[in-house]
Amino acid sequence: MGFNIYYYESNVDCKFCKKHFTTYKVRPNRYKIIEEHTDFMPVYEGLNPLLYEVAVCPHCGYAYHKSMTRTYGPFMLLINELYIKELQKPVNICQERTIDDAIVSYKLAYLVSKSSMEEPLLMANLALKIAWLYRLKNDPEAEMRYLQSAREFYSKSFATNQEGEERIQFLNAELSLRLGDIKDAKKGFSRLISDRSVSNKYRKLARNRWENYKYDENPINITETIN
Repeated sequence: MGFNIYYYESNVDCKFCKKHFTTYKVRPNRYKIIEEHTDFMPVYEGLNPLLYEVAVCPHCGYAYHKSMTRTYGPFMLLINELYIKELQKPVNICQERTIDDAIVSYKLAYLVSKSSMEEPLLMANLALKIAWLYRLKNDPEAEMRYLQSAREFYSKSFATNQEGEERIQFLNAELSLRLGDIKDAKKGFSRLISDRSVSNKYRKLARNRWENYKYDENPINITETIN
C-alpha cells in the first residue's frame, strides 16, 4: 500500500488472541478541534479521530480502548465467557470507518468492558462517546439512550483527583439537563456554583451553563468556542 496522507497504520498485538493486526489512526495534522459542546464533545475541522479510538481485532473480535485496564488474566476468562463466545463473527473495521463502523467499535468495547467489570467511570465515558457518535449521526433517540446510561454510570463513579471529581459532577448535571431532568440538573449545577472548594473553572462552567439554559431559547445546542 502506498503512503496514505490521511491515516497511518497502528500496529496492534491483540490482548486476547495475541495475533497481530494493523488499524487506522488519523494523522495529527488532519484534524483540529474548533469548538466543544457543553458535554465536552469536541467538534473537529477535518477528519474525526474519535472514529478510530477503539481497535477491533479482525481475528477474534476483541475490542480495545486505551482507557481499559482489565485486560489480563482472570478478566480475560470473563471476556471469553461473556463476550467472545457470544460473538457471531468478528468484523473487520481496521481501515477507513463510517460513523456506523465507529459506533460498532465502541459498542464492542462497551460489551468487553461490561464483561470484565471495568470501573463505572470508564463505562460512563464509553457510553458518552457512543452518545456523541449518535449525535453526529443525527439519531437523537439513540443518543438519549446512551446519555442516560452515561449518567447512571457517572452517578456511581468517583475520581482519584479533584478535577476528575468536579468533571463527573458537572457531567451529571449537564446530562440531566439534556435528558430533561431539570430538577436534578439544577441541584447539580447549584452544588458546583455554591461550593467554595470547587475550582474556578468548574464553578464558572456550571454558572454559565445554568444561566444560558435559563435565558436561551434553545439551550441544548449551545456550544463553547475554544479560543
